[in-house]
Amino acid sequence: MRVIVTILLLLNITSVSWAAQDTIQTEIHSKSLAESRTILVRLSADYANQPDKKFPVLITLNEKDNFNWASSIVDIQAAKYGIEDMIVVGLPSTGNYSDDNYPFKNEETAELSPQAQKYSAFIRQEALPYIEKNYRTNGGRFIVGHSLSGLFVANMLMQHPNAFSSYVMLSPSMQYAPQLPELLRGFFKQHASLSSSVYLALGDMEHQKIRHGFEALEKVFVESAPANLAWTVNYMANTDHMLSAFKGTYDSLAWIYADWHIRDTEMQTYSTDDYIEHYKKLSKKLKYQIKPRERYIAGFSGFAASQLDDKHAAEQALKAGIYFYPESQALKEQLQELDAPAL
Repeated sequence: MRVIVTILLLLNITSVSWAAQDTIQTEIHSKSLAESRTILVRLSADYANQPDKKFPVLITLNEKDNFNWASSIVDIQAAKYGIEDMIVVGLPSTGNYSDDNYPFKNEETAELSPQAQKYSAFIRQEALPYIEKNYRTNGGRFIVGHSLSGLFVANMLMQHPNAFSSYVMLSPSMQYAPQLPELLRGFFKQHASLSSSVYLALGDMEHQKIRHGFEALEKVFVESAPANLAWTVNYMANTDHMLSAFKGTYDSLAWIYADWHIRDTEMQTYSTDDYIEHYKKLSKKLKYQIKPRERYIAGFSGFAASQLDDKHAAEQALKAGIYFYPESQALKEQLQELDAPAL
């Protein structure tokens, strides 16, 4: 019975998530690649329902499946307020996946592949500008690559460290890039002020050659990562190479947005200025302006006042909420009620 219920729940989640999507497929001619490429765009219902709202952009590489997975993951996480909703962009392979994504000429040289360089130019100079011209974006840029695309994203970080807010590398095929760790170490030494975000993940069911290469990459981060670089390494339990693309996308977005919400015990210690500083730092990390949800602030204030008997924490949260939402009559009324003398 438990198995049947689980399957039904999964089917229900899948149907709901796909129903929420609006996918647009466009062909653009790339000057960098001298050919046409497909761009897939996922927009949520919020995009149409909130015409003044702007969204961060998540670039997914590899295949169309990776775009579909990422779109479903964003639907689920955004619906439950785990992350802010975003525009998901897919750049699926057109048959030359290895040529596009393997960053080097071969495994024995640091010399870069001309085709991968053209692909990088296509993403940065053509695909992203197209998205930012035709859709409401807010400057937040995330890129996720899996397998060979994970190597591509690592090289993108070294060549263009400010092109994206966050670089996500899922089970990168390190067995084919033994030169990458030392190249990255040299890059870190030359970019001590680097302040991007990097998420690395590997399935714990990967074979030993990719695992050994990944461990060498992790060692570089442990020993040489710049102080201002936000980074983490995750070994995903019960996960093989293919499933790491799905699980890693979910986990990476959860990590990127981990500070969007603050634990209630920490909120009890926050002043209004602490809230402002917290979201200022998060905005700097994500490279776009982000603020707490209005209902999140209001909900904590009510909880602090009624369940924790902490009027001060409730008041500080509401004042912070009014700072972020100066037109909110609901927050102002809640603060007045909190300050009103008990009868």
